[in-house]
This record gives sequence, structure tokens and C-alpha cells, in this order.
Amino acid sequence: MLSAVSGPHQRGQKLYQKGDFKAAIEAFGEALNHKDADAIGILDNRSATYCKLEQYDQARRDAKHMIKNAKEDERGYLRCAKVLLLEGKPEKALEIYAYGLKVLPSKHPRREMMELLHKKLQNRMMLNRKDPFTMLPLEIAAMVIQHFSFKNIVAILRVCKDWERFFGSMTYLWMEIDLSGARGKVPWTAVRSYIRRSKAMLTRAIIKNLATPSTPKSIEFLSRCPRIEHLELWVDYDFKEFFQKFKGHKQLKSLTLSPDISVSHDNFGRLLVELPRLERIALWNVRPSSLAFIEGGHWPKTLPNLKSITLATQQIPTPPITVPGVLLPNLLVDMEPRVYPNLEELRLDWDPPKYQQLFLQYYEDFYPPLRRLDLRGICIERDTFVHLPTSLEYLCVQGGKSTPQILDEPESRLTNLNTVIFSDAGFVTTETLVTFLILSHGPIQTVHIDQCFNVWASHLLLVLNSQHINPNFKLSELSLSHMRDVSDAFVRTLFEKLPLLKVLNLSHTRITGVTIRMCADARASADGVKLDRLFVRGCEDVSSDAVAYGRERGLEVIT
Repeated sequence: MLSAVSGPHQRGQKLYQKGDFKAAIEAFGEALNHKDADAIGILDNRSATYCKLEQYDQARRDAKHMIKNAKEDERGYLRCAKVLLLEGKPEKALEIYAYGLKVLPSKHPRREMMELLHKKLQNRMMLNRKDPFTMLPLEIAAMVIQHFSFKNIVAILRVCKDWERFFGSMTYLWMEIDLSGARGKVPWTAVRSYIRRSKAMLTRAIIKNLATPSTPKSIEFLSRCPRIEHLELWVDYDFKEFFQKFKGHKQLKSLTLSPDISVSHDNFGRLLVELPRLERIALWNVRPSSLAFIEGGHWPKTLPNLKSITLATQQIPTPPITVPGVLLPNLLVDMEPRVYPNLEELRLDWDPPKYQQLFLQYYEDFYPPLRRLDLRGICIERDTFVHLPTSLEYLCVQGGKSTPQILDEPESRLTNLNTVIFSDAGFVTTETLVTFLILSHGPIQTVHIDQCFNVWASHLLLVLNSQHINPNFKLSELSLSHMRDVSDAFVRTLFEKLPLLKVLNLSHTRITGVTIRMCADARASADGVKLDRLFVRGCEDVSSDAVAYGRERGLEVIT
């Protein structure tokens, strides 16, 4: 301990030497209030005293105040590192030493001592470290590695040369490339390195975050991988170049091309011809084209492997171009053989500046064994849903007509329907909800009625009062964003109708903090709704206190 100049500081040192640490701390605190006190010396003494009482958080606080108030005084760094070592945090202590050496002037009289302590601790830590991958059996190490993401594996390569050799030699680790988690732009040299480690036997690639000049070379390297089965390109690239490079890849089962890759509708057909083993295709920018390719008999006669199709467009066909980008030709039940006998998922996405009318006349006889149907920005006509397949499990409709209308009911009950999503769909009415939630007899678990301004809270309660018609109605997730007349009283009634509810979205409604408190209290009660997650974005009458109350009781409140 440093000798004090006088007064309380000196008394604190004597109390420390006698072992009366609590009284010493009081004395040091008094000493800090004296004018012209040696604040750094007093804080140093008090920090050491706190360590004797094992009050390390207080000791660390005083040491950090020393550093803050006198960056070029080595005592703060030495004391803080010592506290961290007592806490069993040598890595943090090493960081403090390194920070001190960075800040202290090169000619500081005690810099050499700090360098010695830093080196000593560094050597001690190196002796205690053991490489887990050299100690574990190879089979166990391989099992551990399987839980790492591609991003983790790339980061591990930088740890040391031994790990780079160890991981780099495992060819199977590099069968999949996923650049979606990259923090910065990835150069083509990195892509080449990954492919070389796989010995060009790559089977899966998600290409994203590429530096623009690196795109051509990266795609060229990918095209030389004959076993690639899954490919996602989220880059700007010319489709003609892509087609020439990949049209011979008969092993390709899944293909996604970003909105930056523009594909004409007839080239969509050519892709299906050249890649017959495709099971999933997602084209996010399909341009309209003429009927020449379809009428010329070039469209595939059958695509038995195709299970999922996503077509998105931003353009409206104008004469003489007559085929919309989202058209899926020959989807008629009376064609033999059926072109898409095993199609399970279909998403049609039309997103121009304003929603345009696209009559679903192309899909009047709609009978592939669909499980998911997703229609966005497409005008829904009266008979759109008449021929929905009984296999349907998921229905999403976003956008379309803004005026309400009564739709013709599906010819068959949708007994497998578990998810119904209507968003920004003005055509939705009470009758629409009854059709899909009640008359379908499906095991409904998820319902979204977001921004459907012709459905009010009272209309939804009318539908729920008819619940006994559907014995399989077991709603666990409900979204009512922007719905009119949603209030605390409505939510209370809602909970009486939906005891299995786990997720509720009431964003941009008139609820108050009362709803959050009600949801939080219900979680602790013996009966009632046990809500896990509540969305209250844009609810102006919800206070921060109510949000904190809900979170303290285990309710996940999303604001």
C-alpha cells in the first residue's frame, strides 16, 4: 500500500493493515472528498480493500475510474488487471495490459514492468491452452464440426495454421458454400478457395454479398462444379451468360435467381427444358413475353420432379407481348399426361407500383396436389377459389382488389388447411373468413388478417361465435394489424374464444397497457390464455411501463 499524505487517507491505510477492511473503505471514501486529495492513490487503496472483501465489482469500478481519470498513470491498468485475475478472468486482464501498453508513452518509466506482466500472463495462458481438435478422436471432432455454420468454419480458419490445415483438409466441409452471412463483400479469390477445398465437388451454393467485379469469375468457378444440386444467386448477372454456363447441369434440383437477374417468360420455359431434374425454382424477376414459345410446342410436356415454383414480376404485358411473367402454362386437369403432377407449392408475386388486374382464368382448373398457395399483388376474381385442391395446407393472399366482394366457395372442404393469411386484401369480408376458417373444417392454427379494412373487430367476433361448425379450429397464432375497433375489451373477449393462443399481433390498434398486463397476468394464472409473444408496434396508447411489466413476467413484447 502507498503511504498516505495525511488525514483520512492515512487512517484508511492503517485500518487496512489491521484488517478492518470495512472501516478502511469508509475512510478512503472520506478521503476522496478532501480538496487536493491524491484521488488515484486513494482509489487504488480502496480497490485493493474491496478485493480483500471479495467485492470485485466494486474493486473493478474503482480501477476503471483510475484509468478514466489518469490514462497515462500505470496504476489504473495494473490494479484493474489484478482485480480481473482474482475474478478468474485472465483473458480480460490480458486485454487491459494490452490497452495500457497502447496508451502509455514509449518512454514511460513503468512501461517495461507492464510489458513484463503482459508477457508473463500471455505465456501462462498459452501453457494452459489445449487444442481440442488434437485431443478429440477424429470421429468426435467431425461430429462437433457438423454443428458449425459455413461462416463459423471460415472464421475458424483464421485462428491458427494448424486449424487451417485441419479444417481445410476435410473436403466434405466445403460441399456447401453459404455467403449470406458475410459481413463484407466477398472477393472471387475466396470463392475459388472454397471450391478448391471441395475438389470442385460442391453440391450447394448460396451466393450473396459478392464484390461486383468478382461476380463473373465466381459464377464461372461454380459452373465448373458438375455435382451442384442447390444454387441461389443473389447477385446482378446477365441471364444469357448464366444460361450458357448452367444449361448442362442435369443434377441441379433447386434454383433461385434474384430480382437483379431478369428472365423472360420464354427463357423460364427453356430453363425447365434444360434442367429436367429441378424440384424447386424461384425466379424473382420474370418479364412478360409472347406466346411463340408456348404455342410452338416447346414447353415441357411433363415435369414430374417439380414440387415448388415461385414467379415474381414487376411488368404488365402489353400487345404484342401477351404472356404475363407469372403465368404457369398448361395447368389444366384434362391434359394427359399432367405437366405438373407433383406440384406442392406455388407463389405468384406481382409487385408493380400499383396492383394491376390479372384474372386467374389461367388457373380455373387448379388441381395439382398443392400444399401451399401464395398470391401477392394479383386481382382476386369471384371464382378464384372454387377449384382449390383439398390438399391445401397454407393459403396467403396479399394485395388485390380494394373493394369487398363475395367469393364463390371452394367446391370441396379444405380439411388440411392450417394457415390462412390475408394482408392488404380489401376484398376480404366476414363471408370470406367464414368460408376459410369455419366451413373449410381445416385444423386452423395460424390466421393473419392484416390491413383488411373491410373487416372490423366485431366482424371477427361474429365469425368466432360460429366456431362450433369447425371442430378442428385450434388457433395458436393470430395477427390483426391495423384492424379497426380492436380494444382492451375486445382482447378480453378474444381470449375467452381462443384459449390456445400463443402468438398475437395487435400492431397499430387502439389497445393500451391494460392488454399487456392482462396477457402477462394470465400467464401466471392456473387457467386462461398462456400467450408467449405479443406484437404492439405502433400502438400509441401503450406505455413503456406496461411493456416492462409484461417482459418482467416472461411475456415477449415486440415494440
